[in-house]
Amino acid sequence: MWLYGAAGAGKSAIAHTLAELCENNGWLVASFFFWKTASERNNVNRFVATIARQVALAIPASRELIGAAVDYNPFIFQQSIHVQLSKLVVEPLQQLFSAGTKFDTSPLVIIIDGLDECQGADIQSGLIKSLAAAFCGSQFRIRILIASRPEVYLRSTFGSSSVQPHLARLALSDEFSSDEDIHRFLKDSFDKIKREHPLASYIPPSWPSSDILHEFTKKSSGQFIFASTTVKYIGGDPHQLPHRRLDVVRRLQPPSSEKDMPYVELNSLYHLVLSNVNNMEAVKQVLGVLIILNPELNGRWSELDSTSKIDDFFLWQPGETAACLGQLASIIGLGTSGKIFIEHASLSDFLLDPSRSHQFYLCRESVLSDGATFGLCHLRKHAVLDDGVSFLFFQKFILGVLICGMSYISV
Repeated sequence: MWLYGAAGAGKSAIAHTLAELCENNGWLVASFFFWKTASERNNVNRFVATIARQVALAIPASRELIGAAVDYNPFIFQQSIHVQLSKLVVEPLQQLFSAGTKFDTSPLVIIIDGLDECQGADIQSGLIKSLAAAFCGSQFRIRILIASRPEVYLRSTFGSSSVQPHLARLALSDEFSSDEDIHRFLKDSFDKIKREHPLASYIPPSWPSSDILHEFTKKSSGQFIFASTTVKYIGGDPHQLPHRRLDVVRRLQPPSSEKDMPYVELNSLYHLVLSNVNNMEAVKQVLGVLIILNPELNGRWSELDSTSKIDDFFLWQPGETAACLGQLASIIGLGTSGKIFIEHASLSDFLLDPSRSHQFYLCRESVLSDGATFGLCHLRKHAVLDDGVSFLFFQKFILGVLICGMSYISV
């Protein structure tokens, strides 16, 4: 099963919880949790060795067979993932099955989390295909859960002819509204802070208000990472008043120091996703439209809310916007008609704050200026072509951009 969803949607929390449940019930064969910033967990070098060791612990009868395979070929860990899986996991279990071992009550589940955080798109795709090839023909039941972001190359691999027949999918999408869960999590977390924080006696009894809970629930956009990061910051320092830190998050008060950064974890997530983008300048143009132009215009004049409209606006070939956003599948979604959805409401806060986004910063004045420039190009183009409808559209668009730009400058 492929469990996929936007960055911060809660995939790892689900994978860890399932691993605990399966282990407690004796169902877990093995688990591996990839992590981008951990040198021993951001590649496949130790993947099969880790899985094989856990298989040996979960199914004691396999220990001697796995050990014999390593003794027979001491260089096994330098061979391909497919060979390692076959020799160290599948064949030992197959030998036990052929010898009469019943697997009806044996562990059944392997859990792999964060596959997209393993170095190399080709390596990730190869691992999926190797797992499918190794286990799909086995006579004993093994169930594998793989959790990751919905990167384009992973979608392609999971849709390939060698994997698709053996695959089930579960998307953490808008079909499963998590707003109620996030609201409950925030309420419970704030209540815990009021009970257990060393400075709890100074917290107002009515803190926080229901409006604030709804504000942060909406800001989470269905992504638990925003809610959990907010709570960690507000209640995480025993020497800081939680209600003051809440005001810092809401920008009602300044941070107490330069090191007092409310959203370090969220910043790292966005930096991680954006640092893997190939053509960042083109991506920033698209993000500028989505995060600055569209909200500024607010539907009064036009709305560039689909890949085809943005292609037309920037005079790009059809599909270029979709190609740009394909690299951001974990934070920006595309509908069937090319409609664009920003999965994280907090992304705009990140990109519009240079102290957080650094090289990915979106300058409002530059975006509005570029928008007006492209609009003027369209005005001239459609005036020459005597295209009355398009001319009127871009005339209204330019007027809207200029009004927004002048209003921002005057403020």
